[in-house]
Amino acid sequence: MKGDKNRSASERLNAKTLDQMFVNMVEQGYECPPFVSNAILETAKSVFIPEQSNPTVMNVGQLKVLGIAASEPAGKPLAKCEMKTAVVTLDAGKEDEEIRSKYGLAALRQARLARVAHEAWDQGVSLTQEDIAAKLLNCGVRTVRRDIKALAKRGVIVPTRGQQKDIGPGVSHKVEAVRLFMERRTYTEIERRLKHSLTAIKRYILTFSRVAYLTEKGYTTKEIAFLVQVSERLTRDYQALYRKYKGDRAYKDRLDEILALNSVDREPCKRGATN
Repeated sequence: MKGDKNRSASERLNAKTLDQMFVNMVEQGYECPPFVSNAILETAKSVFIPEQSNPTVMNVGQLKVLGIAASEPAGKPLAKCEMKTAVVTLDAGKEDEEIRSKYGLAALRQARLARVAHEAWDQGVSLTQEDIAAKLLNCGVRTVRRDIKALAKRGVIVPTRGQQKDIGPGVSHKVEAVRLFMERRTYTEIERRLKHSLTAIKRYILTFSRVAYLTEKGYTTKEIAFLVQVSERLTRDYQALYRKYKGDRAYKDRLDEILALNSVDREPCKRGATN
């Protein structure tokens, strides 16, 4: 038994060593940041060790929902609409706990509402307010409508069935968080305004930094979405935001600060740590 444990520990150590050797070779050979080399590593694993990359396995807190295809026009009878499935995150763990403890249950419900609606939309699914109320948030439709209005006042538009035709898919909380940061708001100010997790806000800004970095390097939207592991729609939104502020010299210092996050992200891998 002890020998089995030792072999298991040894195998894990060897795997980590090989993983690090692979990402180091990619970074040194192609001069790319750690998040790109790690994306390449995971892709290689999914091809050569497919059992370790099962796309049907969802993360804790996620579930699969059924909704109307986002391509279906408003007003079309539901019985004639194409239906699709999407994987959404109902419980984001620590991030949701941060929101609940700081801002209460209503803020948590609103954060989940915005998150599941945008995640579904990114996957080509348009959820109805009834879907979200009854199947996901376990509340009344009136509550969902009230939450949607509250989110709109904070600059976040929730893409639910029937309203995209008039106002489009909306601005996600992720894009709004980055926009506020570009406008020189502090992390704390953004957190209070959006009533969102500080951990998540920092992650959105780092993701935006990576999208901007790869955009400057000439990668396509599809390639960036794959490397950064976000949807193509969010990638396009971040690219549009980047180009907007890139053209304004008044924001050069703030943009440089954000882009520098990639340099900070690069350092640990040079010392042999994992990303």
